[in-house]
Amino acid sequence: MKSTRALATVSAAVLALSLTACASYPTEGAQRVDETGTSAPVPEATPDDSTTVDEAEGDAEADEFTAAFAERDAFLAAQQQPLDGSALVAKTPEQQALVAEQRAYIESQGAQWDSQVETLTLALTLDACETSILNGHDVTVDVFRAHVATSPLIASVAGDDPAMIDGAVSIMVFGTGFICPDDAPQWEAAWTESGGVY
Repeated sequence: MKSTRALATVSAAVLALSLTACASYPTEGAQRVDETGTSAPVPEATPDDSTTVDEAEGDAEADEFTAAFAERDAFLAAQQQPLDGSALVAKTPEQQALVAEQRAYIESQGAQWDSQVETLTLALTLDACETSILNGHDVTVDVFRAHVATSPLIASVAGDDPAMIDGAVSIMVFGTGFICPDDAPQWEAAWTESGGVY
């Protein structure tokens, strides 16, 4: 874990430098992943959602989606963060604890902390937690890989640079321990199982 943390520090420092040209995209990459491990479009939840193939199954699926969207909306409201792409600032005690610990670690490694790094830390974490919710709190290695590979947020700050991607993933997984701690063990296990293959 220590070597992973060291890599995360280097990657975070590089991320911090690259952020000057990046816009923030809070929770923009959250997605639902189907059983095959591929990204599935997230349907709009409406009171009329149902499937004509099997009405009982369709009703159950619509209820599942409606519940997931309601949970997601409640989660986002509780986080008190803007959804318009503006800078994120730690507001809840959990966010403040995450930012304090991440900031102390980054600065102890000689890297600079600023508002863009705070935004990135919070956005990566909130995005992962939202993905957990939309996947029924079942984060498998397939969900993990699909999230990392298709996240516009990770792509915007890391591009195709493996070290930058690892740094973003490290921050994201670390943050779940604060913001959605019940899901964090699944994110950690999926990250380990992925072996750095996204």
